[in-house]
Formats: sequence, structure tokens, C-alpha cells
Amino acid sequence: MTRTQTLHVAATTYTSRTLAVRGIPGDDVAAWSALAHRAAEPNVFFEPEFLLPTVSSFDPDGGVRLLVVERAGEWVAVMPYEMVPGDRHWPRRHASNDGPVLNQVTSLGSPLLAAADPDAAAATLVAALRAHARELGRAFAFAYVADDGAAGGALRRALEGARVTLHVWGGDDRAAVRFAELSDDEDPLAHVPRSRAKAVRRRVRRLGDELGQPVALSASALVPVTDPAEFLAFEHETWKADPERNGPGFSRVEGGEAWFSEVFSAYAAMGNASIVALVAAGVTLYMAGFLRSGSHVFAWYDEYADRFARFAPGVVGRLLTIRLFAADPSVTFLDSCMHPSLYPDQNELYPSRLRTASYTAALGPRPVGWVLRAVPVLGRLRRRLARRAAPAPAAAAATGSAATGSAAAAD
Repeated sequence: MTRTQTLHVAATTYTSRTLAVRGIPGDDVAAWSALAHRAAEPNVFFEPEFLLPTVSSFDPDGGVRLLVVERAGEWVAVMPYEMVPGDRHWPRRHASNDGPVLNQVTSLGSPLLAAADPDAAAATLVAALRAHARELGRAFAFAYVADDGAAGGALRRALEGARVTLHVWGGDDRAAVRFAELSDDEDPLAHVPRSRAKAVRRRVRRLGDELGQPVALSASALVPVTDPAEFLAFEHETWKADPERNGPGFSRVEGGEAWFSEVFSAYAAMGNASIVALVAAGVTLYMAGFLRSGSHVFAWYDEYADRFARFAPGVVGRLLTIRLFAADPSVTFLDSCMHPSLYPDQNELYPSRLRTASYTAALGPRPVGWVLRAVPVLGRLRRRLARRAAPAPAAAAATGSAATGSAAAAD
């Protein structure tokens, strides 16, 4: 079901609507694709070539929807979303760009905004959020929005300019490469801290000893792979296929392998997908898949051979892929798509950072903003009361520690 609203923003009339991705008409797909390929900030995860197979594979109930703003048949802003249950940020059912399907496969939450004037496009998106507030559950949770990106930054400015109440509950500096900031030194370790670089070189030497042949620290060691089936087959040599370690491999997700192949093939047909393998002495040590949108490359998935894990082939592979893309002048940005709190040791492999933010926006009326402000305050109060009510630790009770007693009293 499509729901339409008329918007008046800066003396210009726009139309906004929500519609399900499943079953979306062909003319809407064309308009969506046109916006995606001229977006102010590329976001491969919100493009139709990515989301259509995602919905086909993982969204049988049609829960993934789009909030669209358009003018004269041209789309100027798009934000995918799902309806999610209440949580600690908002107590009732509401919209989120990080619902169960989107969370499973996306790594960036910035909207698609027309490049001609991203601030104006963001203002129309905020107006649309408010116009559809009731349908969206009066609140919208934005996750992993690039605060320093052209679209993510415009969205944040538009929300604040419209005095939308925000509860910011997440923020990270994600590993990335802005190639304009990368030195021309072809040494893949040139930007890495000296102690880490020394450790990597030592492991590479030991890996060469293990294989009986030196491993080159050069992008030339990476071999292009055209068949996604090779990536999927290699997965079975990695921890990601291991159920005992709760591996997140495609082989362990129903429909996962078919989905990976379909998305890769769609982007490869446009020249926007690649897989590379680190091969030494005839042995595959590492594989990585990448998707591209505009001048931005997204590190989609990677994996390394388990039996060589002690030599850190994943570290070597990631460092070499940086140099691989550095050689392409049409690439300006590489997003690692890695959560920094989950992979803190990998951050220093990349010289730049992408600032992401996660926040919930109150869409009105005004009392909704009051509630959103109160939710984190009540949460802190509830946690403090729970700590006070909790019994003293057994060890402290047994020893009768005066210091522990003082701390409890102070709390």
C-alpha cells in the first residue's frame, strides 16, 4: 500500500510517499536507480540493485519499505526502513533503517539525496518524516549515518534546523581510506604504526617459511576472481562456516549463497563488483568482495584460511587491497564497513576515519519530543535503582570490606 502526502518546502511543492520494496513497479525502480547513481553520498546498501534481491531473499513478508520524496516524477530523497518493536530508545513500535532485514546486510545508514542540493533534499526528507509521523510510529531510528558525509551530514543539519528532538545513542569512528590523504608510498605498511608494521612483516616472513615460498607484500599478490562460487567455496576453509563458532557464513544462512551470487552478479554486470584473492605458493590465503557506487568502494565481505590464522592473512589481505584501490584514480573513498568496537585491532590498518552516528528522532507532535527526552533519563534512573537493589558480591560480603561498604553507601 502506498501512502502519499504533499509537502511545501522552501516555496516548492513536493510529493512524499511510502511504498513496499517487494512488488515495486518498474518505473519506480528506474527513478530510484537514477537517484542512487547521482546521489550526494554513495550508499550501495540502499540502491535498488542491492535491496531488490535482498528483499526477494530475506523479506517474505514485505516489511522493508521506502520513504520517498519526489518532484515532477524525479526522486530527490529516499530512506529505506522497517517497522520495529519498542526498545530502550523508544518504547513503542516505530520505523528504523536498522530493522531485522536491513541490519542483516547493510553497513551504512545514510539516505540517498539528490547531489544538486543535498541540504535542500534533506529538508524535504525531514518534512516527509513529519508528514508520515503517524504511519512511522512517531519516531524514526537512524543507525550508522555518516555524520561527516554529504548526505548524512545534511540529514543531521536538516533535523537540527527543523528543531526535531534527537536522542543520540551511538557514534563511532569507522576505519576508512580517503585516498587523497594516502601517501604515494607504494609500501602497504607506510601508514601503519611502526610497531604494528614490524609485527606484520615478521608474520609474513614466517608465513613464507611455512609455505616454502616468500609472500610478496605488494598488491600484485592479489589475484582477481570473477566467479562468486569460488568465494563461497573458500568460505568452507574459514571459521565463518563453522557452526561451533557461530560463524556468520553464507552457507549457514538460508538463501545466503544465492543472495550473494545474485547481488555480486548484478553489480559485476555494471562494472561495480570485484573479488580478489591473496594467493601464495598456489595456496589461497584470503579473499575479499567489494561493491562500488560512484567513486566509493565498500568492503563487502572478506575471509581468510583458518589453518593459516596465526600468520594473520586477513591483515595482509586488507593492507594490500588498500594499495590495489589506491592505484585507481577514479576511486576516492574506501569504507571498511567494519564496526570499530568489534574489530578494534583492525582500525589502525586504515589511515582515515568515517564518523558514524546513530540516533532516534521524534517526529511529533511536541509531546513525542518530551517523551524521547525522558526515555534515557528514566533508563539511567532505572539502572541506578537496580544497582542499589542488587545484593552485595559474595566475596565482599565474606571479607566485610570497608572499602566496598563505603562505595555502596556513596552510590
